[in-house]
Amino acid sequence: MKGMTISRKLLLIFFVNVLVIGCIAGIVFYSFQGLSGTITYSSKTLGDYKADLDTLRVQQSQLEGLTQPFYLNVTSLSAEKARADFNRFVQKLIFNIEVLHTAKYDSVNALQTHRAAIISETYGVSQSVLKDASNSLAGELDSIEKRINDSLTPMISEITDTAILLAERENRLDAILPQLADSFAQLKSVRSRLMFLYRKKAGLVTGMPAYTDFVNSLMGGEDGHNDGTLETNLFYQLETEINELTSLLVDHDVGSEQEEQTSEPNQTDQNSSATASSVAPGIGFAGFDKKLDQLKSVYGRYVDTNATIGEYVQTVNNPQISAAFVALDQTMREGLETTKDQIVASRARQRLSTQFSSLNASLGKSVESLNRTIEAERQKVSEGILSDGQRFLTILIAIALVGALISLAIGLFVKRSITRPVNSLVEVAQDIAQGEGDLTKRLSTSETGELGELSNWFNSFLSRLSSLIIEIKDFATNIEQASQEIASGNKDLSERTHRQSAALQETASSMEQMNSIIQNSADDARKAYERTQETQTSVNENRNNLLNVVKETIQTNQEMLNNVQETNTRVVKGMADISDNSEKMAGIITLMNDIAFQTNLLALNASIEAARAGEHGKGFAVVATEVRKLASRSSKASEEIGGLVETNLASVSTGQSLVKDGEQSLEDRRLKVETMLGSLQDSSTKNLSHIQQAFRELAEVMENVKTASEEQAKGVSEVNQALTDMERLTQENATLVEENSAASSSMATDTANLAKLLASFRVDRQQTDELEAGNSATPIDPLASEGAPGQEEEELRFYSQPLIEERVKGEYLPAKAVDDNSADLAQIKNKEEPFS
Repeated sequence: MKGMTISRKLLLIFFVNVLVIGCIAGIVFYSFQGLSGTITYSSKTLGDYKADLDTLRVQQSQLEGLTQPFYLNVTSLSAEKARADFNRFVQKLIFNIEVLHTAKYDSVNALQTHRAAIISETYGVSQSVLKDASNSLAGELDSIEKRINDSLTPMISEITDTAILLAERENRLDAILPQLADSFAQLKSVRSRLMFLYRKKAGLVTGMPAYTDFVNSLMGGEDGHNDGTLETNLFYQLETEINELTSLLVDHDVGSEQEEQTSEPNQTDQNSSATASSVAPGIGFAGFDKKLDQLKSVYGRYVDTNATIGEYVQTVNNPQISAAFVALDQTMREGLETTKDQIVASRARQRLSTQFSSLNASLGKSVESLNRTIEAERQKVSEGILSDGQRFLTILIAIALVGALISLAIGLFVKRSITRPVNSLVEVAQDIAQGEGDLTKRLSTSETGELGELSNWFNSFLSRLSSLIIEIKDFATNIEQASQEIASGNKDLSERTHRQSAALQETASSMEQMNSIIQNSADDARKAYERTQETQTSVNENRNNLLNVVKETIQTNQEMLNNVQETNTRVVKGMADISDNSEKMAGIITLMNDIAFQTNLLALNASIEAARAGEHGKGFAVVATEVRKLASRSSKASEEIGGLVETNLASVSTGQSLVKDGEQSLEDRRLKVETMLGSLQDSSTKNLSHIQQAFRELAEVMENVKTASEEQAKGVSEVNQALTDMERLTQENATLVEENSAASSSMATDTANLAKLLASFRVDRQQTDELEAGNSATPIDPLASEGAPGQEEEELRFYSQPLIEERVKGEYLPAKAVDDNSADLAQIKNKEEPFS
């Protein structure tokens, strides 16, 4: 191990690590093969079975929705189409069940599960027989398929037939109801003829009780026959029964739709589906029984009403009346019978819907039971995978720890063989570095391999460093003297530059103050000019606004007075119309008085004639007396109206006079207002014109002041800018001088520090020369191959690129190569520097 090189030792460590990792990988691969079968069974077989079972669950949940065409807007075509769609869907269900029966899922179907009691006794299977029975998943699937074939498919056929029957009867009822209304209207149209003929044949006398009862039985409670009531009116009773039949049909349709909506199970929750299925039938059946009772009541009342009307029709024996009565009776009886059949069929449909919901819920529970079983199996397999994985992880960790210990032991052994000679080299280097800077010490070269070469090159480095420090000491002394002279000259130049800069600053400050004063004056003049312009604009606007207001006021007053005059004219015209109408009314009143007088004379003549007639004329005498009284009252009322008309005429005349006086007064006021506003407009125009002229002159003066101030400010700004440029240049010169002075001082300080640092090294010129002479005799070739001692080493010199090439570090090259290029490169540093 001692004769091996470092690279071979590292290769040995790498080989051992590869061997340990290969062993771990083999064990991992062998262990993983045992888990792959279980993982494949869990992820592939059970996953596929679960996906197919989910498809079956989705299709089962859609069964309820497929029955909707049997309940909403049903026709024969839609029902047959819905049956065909449902049968196709059932075939899909059976196909998916067959998929779950394939050999692919034999391992899953062999699982044992406990089937819940999900089949109702409605289908002839006892719950106790299936409860807690142990069956395979395949048996559960067979049970589902059997229920679909034996119960679900026949039930759908029955539901379809019922829906078609209901649709046909609904169409028939849609045709019967208009016919019933028309038949009743025709019978009602011949009612008057029926009454006339029956009265004639029965010999009924007006005013007699029999006649009154007959009229009340056919028209009682209607307009003109208030002696009777609608409850005794046979036609009203018949119309009420027809309306109840129609209402019963409408309520039946709405109730059926609501019950279907109520009984629809919620496919997302099988428990709520079962609850809805168990409650809805009781509510629906009670509703149907109630409607049947109502229909029986309507039928009984109709029989009584029909019998009474039939007696009247049979008595008159009129073909037209008999035909109308028979048509109504046939249509009514057909409507009652069809309605009864419709309610019974709807009750049967409700029963089938409830049974379908229960069967669908049981199928859903069966599929859900299968799903729970599969989930339990997947959970069990997952737990087994986790257990095997944990055991595999424990073994893997143990193997990894053993491999790590082996690698660590070999690594420590190799590290010890490498670090022991390196530590000896470090001790020598630490003694040189932390001691007195004695560069005369050398390392031992007894080691072989890379460490021996490192010792030889380190000794060569020390000899080069010793020679370099000697030369640097000589250069540092010369640089220190030159830097002191440069620093002294820069200090004097800096003091003179600072004095000149201070004088320029004072001058610039004075010009800045003068410029600020002139700028402020110019700003004040500009602001005063702007205010003058704004005030002048405001005066112009106010003048225009005032003139506009005066004009608008004059125009408004004129319009108002014109409106008042027009209104007065209309009032006068209206009063004249009232006066004319009053005069016409006076003429009408005179005519009424004449009519009353003539009526009185006619009444008097009638009384005389009645007196002549004796006993037979007493009634006419009473009428004549009442007419005479009315004529007297009309005459008196005409006189009162005539007095009121005369009073209105007097009031209208007075109002006309007052309106004319007011119109004259308004005209006088209008003239005064126009005169006053005209004088106000003239005076305002003159005053505002004087003010506007004054502001215009002031604006011209402020404009001149502003222009002069701006020119002065511009001139001062130019002078100030020139002084600022001079000050800036002076400051820059002063800064450069200070920087040069600081750089010179810093260089002198650094040179002194460098001399102190170099003084801390102890070198021997004679030893260095001898060592260089010895190295020149037996040079070390850095490019020579490893393990070739005795070969001559060429002298190295430090070489760097010209200074104009930035970011290029120097390097050590053979001295011959450096000397060959020194003639062409003026910026080559031909001196040794220590390794950085």
